[in-house]
Amino acid sequence: MLPNLKVQEMVSSFSVKSNDYMYVIYISTMIKSILSLHDLINNRIAAKDIEIEKAQSIREEEEAKKKAEAEKAAKKLEDDEKADAKKDDAETKKD
Repeated sequence: MLPNLKVQEMVSSFSVKSNDYMYVIYISTMIKSILSLHDLINNRIAAKDIEIEKAQSIREEEEAKKKAEAEKAAKKLEDDEKADAKKDDAETKKD
């Protein structure tokens, strides 16, 4: 029931078939590695894009805060000038 391994043709046939199987396994492993590297590169690019977007949003928030503080300071200065003007008017009217 076992194959006759003393025949050179049978041994050659088994060798070819075994080599074909190993070749298929090798190629499939290479393809899997290439696809994994491709996914890794895409993941790195996506992570860098997210990091850049976060940095931009933080920068925009800081600029908005500075602008709001500047507007608040300008408004306070304007209010103080109006109050000083009223005081001066009140003092000139008393004289």
